[in-house]
Amino acid sequence: MNRFILVLGMTIALVAHAGAWDIDAASGRFGIAIINNQTDAKPVRPVTNTLGGSMNVSFSKGFFLSLQPGLDLYWTTYKFYEGRAVPTEQETGAGNNAFVLGFLVDLPLTATLRFNERLGAAASVGTAFLLRASFANDNTTLYADDMASNLAGIVSYFWSEGRWFYPSASLRFDVYLQEAFTFAFGARGFLPVFNAWTDNPNFWDEGILHVTMAMIVGLE
Repeated sequence: MNRFILVLGMTIALVAHAGAWDIDAASGRFGIAIINNQTDAKPVRPVTNTLGGSMNVSFSKGFFLSLQPGLDLYWTTYKFYEGRAVPTEQETGAGNNAFVLGFLVDLPLTATLRFNERLGAAASVGTAFLLRASFANDNTTLYADDMASNLAGIVSYFWSEGRWFYPSASLRFDVYLQEAFTFAFGARGFLPVFNAWTDNPNFWDEGILHVTMAMIVGLE
């Protein structure tokens, strides 16, 4: 939990420092996150809802490159399985069900291209962090000790060996509705690079595909 607070504090500090530049737009969005799960535990590829937003921090007016820091929240359930935290059904019992809040903090460098008065697109790459808070989701007294042990295993797994570090890349399609309002449809991929140095033989395991719809509002 101390590491969670440290990383979140550093992210807030970076975003606050960006305020010295020009914040010319902000957006709210919702979407779905598809979490790749290459174990035999079910569900194989859980889908969860997301809510979030971002801001556009420009280096100079009209320049095609900008920073677009964002934060998205999702929620799902995990269990401790063969030494790993893996997605599970909400109904899983026997003291092995944790409710997980995931905070996707993304700091991408974004290139924006406008095709005409109505259409545009954007692409980005960046550094992202997945900060996860886990809570016991099985309060059955009989399994209290098991729940405590499994929850400790899940928390340790999420915060060890860099499993919170997820570089990202995205593509977005923009439709300019009217002055200061833009509808955007996009897809982002979060790469589980930590599998390169852990003992997981499936590199794409725990990767995330995030599909979003957003409304971007100009602030100038």
